[in-house]
Amino acid sequence: MHIVLVDIHVKPEHLERFIELTTDNAGNSRQEPGVLRFDFIQDKDDPTHFALVEVYRTPEDVERHRETAHYLRWRDSAPDLMAQPRVGTKYRNIDPTDEAW
Repeated sequence: MHIVLVDIHVKPEHLERFIELTTDNAGNSRQEPGVLRFDFIQDKDDPTHFALVEVYRTPEDVERHRETAHYLRWRDSAPDLMAQPRVGTKYRNIDPTDEAW
């Protein structure tokens, strides 16, 4: 598994547009064969704070994701809406194991 958590802070005046763009990206990403999860979540206490929880079968699936039209739309538009650059952290799964996915 290849797991990435992306931490994002958005400018308050751009919340609606950011949610629109990221919902499009997340929904389309979940249709990709190598994507096992692609969750878009918002902090309950800080509505400008979001996270993406991305789980791919392989690192190659991440590269294929980065070539899709929906990701390219998001990549080219979302940074201008952010209060600071996004931070992605890579993880390895422990439980469930790779085989359980």
